[in-house]
Amino acid sequence: MISMILILNHKGDIMISRQYRDDVSRAAADSFRLQVIAAKETGTQAPVKRIENCSFLYTRHLNMYFVALTRSNVNPALVFEYLFQKIRILKAYLGEEFDENSMRNNMTLIYELMDETMDFGYPQNCAVDVLRLYINLGNIRQQDEPDTSQLTSQITGAIDWRREGIRHKRNEVYIDVLESVNLLMSSTGDILRNEVTAQVQMNTKLTGMPECKFGLNDKLVIEKETNQN
Repeated sequence: MISMILILNHKGDIMISRQYRDDVSRAAADSFRLQVIAAKETGTQAPVKRIENCSFLYTRHLNMYFVALTRSNVNPALVFEYLFQKIRILKAYLGEEFDENSMRNNMTLIYELMDETMDFGYPQNCAVDVLRLYINLGNIRQQDEPDTSQLTSQITGAIDWRREGIRHKRNEVYIDVLESVNLLMSSTGDILRNEVTAQVQMNTKLTGMPECKFGLNDKLVIEKETNQN
């Protein structure tokens, strides 16, 4: 997964760095500075660069570069989603137009956020509302302290995506299973490729967080096999 996160300014100087695995070093930032920033590739080339068996995935906010380094075969969509979420979190804490100065004035806060949102290279909780419960710019909250058990449940990602107080007159769940059969044939009738793709779409109207169990009805399959025999 992700080995290191770097935040660099427009000159390529390291502002923030957090190493999650020991297979890369800060020296890799020099390669990124020379081959990407100095070469002015940003905006003209894909935001993925392979340098010395290390992949650099990056995005920009104003004049700063948010860079993820990895030596493994990661899902790039996941890495970019984490970088975008990281920028969204910093906007919530530092303001929409946070710059290099605001980053340098809040180094402790930023490192706390980096430690809470990633563990050993795996993205963790990136919900701003949950992060604010226990990372609040060092201000001590004397009132309305969250319940410890509830806070732990939210931090582990159990219900951070669902707000409290949701009520419905009737508990209903609508499930649609959509299947698509794709077939590619040559002019002579030979099958070149065939595949079946499926997706499950759900529309839930449930009060609270009830425990639900679902299963697919195989009655039709059993009856078809019985008729064939």
